[in-house]
Amino acid sequence: MELTPVLDEMRVVLDAAYSESDIDVQWHIPEPLPLVQANPYGLVQVFLNLAKNSQRAMQTTPVKRLTVSAAVEANSVVIRIEDTGVGVACPEDLFRPFQRNAAAAGLGLYVSRAMMRSFGGELVYEPGSEGCCFAVVLPASSVVDETVNA
Repeated sequence: MELTPVLDEMRVVLDAAYSESDIDVQWHIPEPLPLVQANPYGLVQVFLNLAKNSQRAMQTTPVKRLTVSAAVEANSVVIRIEDTGVGVACPEDLFRPFQRNAAAAGLGLYVSRAMMRSFGGELVYEPGSEGCCFAVVLPASSVVDETVNA
Protein backbone atom coordinates (compact mmCIF):
# COMPACT_ATOMS: atom_id res chain seq x y z
CA MET A 1 0.00 0.00 0.00
CA GLU A 2 1.03 3.61 -0.42
CA LEU A 3 2.01 5.19 2.86
CA THR A 4 1.90 8.83 1.78
CA PRO A 5 -1.93 9.11 1.57
CA VAL A 6 -2.24 7.62 5.07
CA LEU A 7 0.30 10.11 6.42
CA ASP A 8 -1.46 12.96 4.57
CA GLU A 9 -4.74 11.96 6.22
CA MET A 10 -3.02 11.92 9.61
CA ARG A 11 -1.54 15.35 8.94
CA VAL A 12 -5.00 16.84 8.40
CA VAL A 13 -6.37 15.25 11.58
CA LEU A 14 -3.39 16.06 13.80
CA ASP A 15 -2.78 19.60 12.58
CA ALA A 16 -6.42 20.51 13.27
CA ALA A 17 -6.64 18.76 16.65
CA TYR A 18 -3.26 19.89 17.91
CA SER A 19 -3.62 23.55 16.93
CA GLU A 20 -6.29 23.81 19.64
CA SER A 21 -3.83 22.34 22.17
CA ASP A 22 -1.01 24.73 21.20
CA ILE A 23 1.09 21.77 20.09
CA ASP A 24 3.56 22.38 17.29
CA VAL A 25 3.43 19.47 14.84
CA GLN A 26 6.48 19.01 12.62
CA TRP A 27 6.49 16.67 9.64
CA HIS A 28 9.65 15.23 8.10
CA ILE A 29 8.40 12.86 5.40
CA PRO A 30 10.65 12.32 2.38
CA GLU A 31 9.15 11.69 -1.04
CA PRO A 32 8.80 9.15 -2.46
CA LEU A 33 8.42 6.43 0.14
CA PRO A 34 8.42 2.79 -0.92
CA LEU A 35 5.22 0.79 -0.79
CA VAL A 36 4.67 -0.99 2.51
CA GLN A 37 2.86 -4.09 3.70
CA ALA A 38 0.12 -2.85 6.01
CA ASN A 39 -3.58 -2.40 6.50
CA PRO A 40 -4.30 1.33 6.06
CA TYR A 41 -7.15 1.39 8.61
CA GLY A 42 -5.09 -0.46 11.20
CA LEU A 43 -2.18 1.86 10.56
CA VAL A 44 -4.35 4.95 11.06
CA GLN A 45 -5.59 3.48 14.35
CA VAL A 46 -2.00 2.93 15.54
CA PHE A 47 -1.01 6.48 14.57
CA LEU A 48 -4.08 7.95 16.29
CA ASN A 49 -3.34 6.01 19.48
CA LEU A 50 0.27 7.19 19.56
CA ALA A 51 -0.76 10.78 18.83
CA LYS A 52 -3.40 10.76 21.58
CA ASN A 53 -0.86 9.38 24.07
CA SER A 54 1.57 12.14 23.06
CA GLN A 55 -1.08 14.81 23.44
CA ARG A 56 -1.82 13.65 26.99
CA ALA A 57 1.90 13.48 27.84
CA MET A 58 2.45 17.09 26.75
CA GLN A 59 -0.42 18.67 28.68
CA THR A 60 1.83 19.99 31.45
CA THR A 61 5.10 20.55 29.57
CA PRO A 62 6.29 24.04 28.61
CA VAL A 63 7.42 22.94 25.14
CA LYS A 64 4.73 21.10 23.22
CA ARG A 65 6.08 19.61 20.00
CA LEU A 66 5.21 16.44 18.13
CA THR A 67 7.56 15.35 15.36
CA VAL A 68 6.48 12.80 12.76
CA SER A 69 9.29 11.53 10.56
CA ALA A 70 9.81 8.72 8.10
CA ALA A 71 12.96 7.00 6.88
CA VAL A 72 13.87 3.99 4.83
CA GLU A 73 16.02 1.65 6.90
CA ALA A 74 17.15 -1.68 5.44
CA ASN A 75 14.02 -3.33 3.99
CA SER A 76 11.63 -1.28 6.10
CA VAL A 77 10.01 2.11 6.35
CA VAL A 78 10.21 3.50 9.88
CA ILE A 79 7.82 6.21 11.01
CA ARG A 80 8.85 7.85 14.27
CA ILE A 81 6.39 9.73 16.44
CA GLU A 82 8.33 11.75 18.98
CA ASP A 83 7.03 14.19 21.57
CA THR A 84 8.35 16.59 24.19
CA GLY A 85 6.10 15.12 26.88
CA VAL A 86 6.88 13.88 30.35
CA GLY A 87 8.54 10.69 29.12
CA VAL A 88 8.05 7.10 30.19
CA ALA A 89 8.66 6.10 33.80
CA CYS A 90 8.55 2.29 33.31
CA PRO A 91 9.33 1.34 29.70
CA GLU A 92 9.20 -2.35 30.60
CA ASP A 93 5.43 -1.99 31.23
CA LEU A 94 4.55 -0.14 28.02
CA PHE A 95 3.09 -2.98 25.99
CA ARG A 96 1.36 -4.86 28.81
CA PRO A 97 -2.45 -4.86 28.75
CA PHE A 98 -4.62 -3.21 31.42
CA GLN A 99 -2.12 -0.69 32.73
CA ARG A 100 -3.23 0.77 36.08
CA ASN A 101 -2.26 4.38 35.45
CA ALA A 102 -3.60 4.49 31.89
CA ALA A 103 -6.03 7.23 30.87
CA ALA A 104 -8.50 4.66 29.53
CA ALA A 105 -8.52 0.84 29.55
CA GLY A 106 -4.75 0.58 29.24
CA LEU A 107 -4.94 -1.43 26.04
CA GLY A 108 -3.81 1.13 23.45
CA LEU A 109 -0.16 0.21 23.05
CA TYR A 110 -0.84 -3.49 23.54
CA VAL A 111 -3.45 -3.52 20.75
CA SER A 112 -1.37 -1.22 18.54
CA ARG A 113 1.64 -3.54 18.74
CA ALA A 114 -0.56 -6.60 18.03
CA MET A 115 -2.06 -4.82 15.02
CA MET A 116 1.40 -3.93 13.67
CA ARG A 117 2.57 -7.52 14.07
CA SER A 118 -0.55 -8.81 12.28
CA PHE A 119 0.74 -7.35 9.02
CA GLY A 120 4.41 -8.09 9.59
CA GLY A 121 5.36 -4.78 11.19
CA GLU A 122 6.48 -3.77 14.65
CA LEU A 123 5.90 -1.02 17.18
CA VAL A 124 8.87 -0.22 19.40
CA TYR A 125 9.69 2.31 22.09
CA GLU A 126 12.94 4.18 21.46
CA PRO A 127 14.31 5.68 24.70
CA GLY A 128 15.79 9.16 24.51
CA SER A 129 16.97 11.91 26.79
CA GLU A 130 13.59 13.66 26.92
CA GLY A 131 10.01 13.09 25.88
CA CYS A 132 8.98 9.90 24.18
CA CYS A 133 9.56 8.27 20.79
CA PHE A 134 7.79 5.32 19.22
CA ALA A 135 8.86 3.77 15.95
CA VAL A 136 6.35 2.15 13.63
CA VAL A 137 8.34 -0.31 11.50
CA LEU A 138 6.71 -1.44 8.26
CA PRO A 139 8.11 -4.00 5.83
CA ALA A 140 8.73 -2.46 2.42
CA SER A 141 6.97 -4.20 -0.46
CA SER A 142 8.48 -5.14 -3.76
CA VAL A 143 6.22 -4.26 -6.65
CA VAL A 144 5.69 -6.92 -9.27
CA ASP A 145 4.44 -5.85 -12.70
CA GLU A 146 1.45 -8.11 -13.21
CA THR A 147 0.91 -6.93 -16.80
CA VAL A 148 3.82 -9.03 -18.06
CA ASN A 149 2.64 -12.34 -19.47
CA ALA A 150 4.86 -15.38 -19.06
